[in-house]
Amino acid sequence: MTKSLKRIAAIARLVLIDGLRRHALLGLIVLSVAAQAGALLFFDFIPRDIGRASGDFILSLAWLSGCIFLFFHAVQVIALDEERKVIYSLLARPISRGEYVLGIFSGLAGLLLLLNLLLCGLGLGALLIIKQLVAPVYFSQFNMFPYLLAWFGLVAMELMLLSVILLFSGLVRGSFPVLLISLSFYAICSGLPVVREAVGQRAAREGAQQGLENMLRWLTAVFPDFDRLDFKNMIASSVPLPDLSLMLINFGLTISYVGLFLWLACLVYQRRDLQ
Repeated sequence: MTKSLKRIAAIARLVLIDGLRRHALLGLIVLSVAAQAGALLFFDFIPRDIGRASGDFILSLAWLSGCIFLFFHAVQVIALDEERKVIYSLLARPISRGEYVLGIFSGLAGLLLLLNLLLCGLGLGALLIIKQLVAPVYFSQFNMFPYLLAWFGLVAMELMLLSVILLFSGLVRGSFPVLLISLSFYAICSGLPVVREAVGQRAAREGAQQGLENMLRWLTAVFPDFDRLDFKNMIASSVPLPDLSLMLINFGLTISYVGLFLWLACLVYQRRDLQ
């Protein structure tokens, strides 16, 4: 067990160092700093509720940076490509396929965590500066715990997408097909709650289509509802936090989802050649 963990840590360290060497995070951080600097210049154009709008902007910008990292850098690292021999494939021969998958996931998750830690600090500084520059009526309160909770939810959503990308990389060869399938998966996850709500309202009004509503609800097991992990609206408002048991259930389901898709990815990789 110890030797297996050491091999997983070695692959994760290789992915982490290579990501830093290729400046995978530098461009995203520069983009975020530039966007936050723009927010400091243009927040006067917001007529009211500046605190909520600023918090929403900071978290949305971080989500955009995470998606760029996942859909471009992570897909390029993970995807199996017959024409491009990456260093991870060449060095993975002495280890099992499961260790390879867990090592790649751990390295990319470390890069994601580092990116979000940096953006969290930058976002906190931007929000505090904005709070000092505007009148208290426009930014009446700033809640630190919901701010950190919003970042935990953001990281949880990104890890779920990362585990799904790992599974798709074993099913399909080539970075571009994996990118298209991953984008389609995210689009379905974003649109399914809207469809489910519309079907639910129609079923309540007409008293029919219960079967379709139940099917859409069960599809959440495959296409998760990211809104359950979205707490950014609580950063600068007096809205009470969700019940602790509900938050534990949501984060517990997230961990189970990531574990399930990693297990499926390991099974798929056992039947595929890494080269």
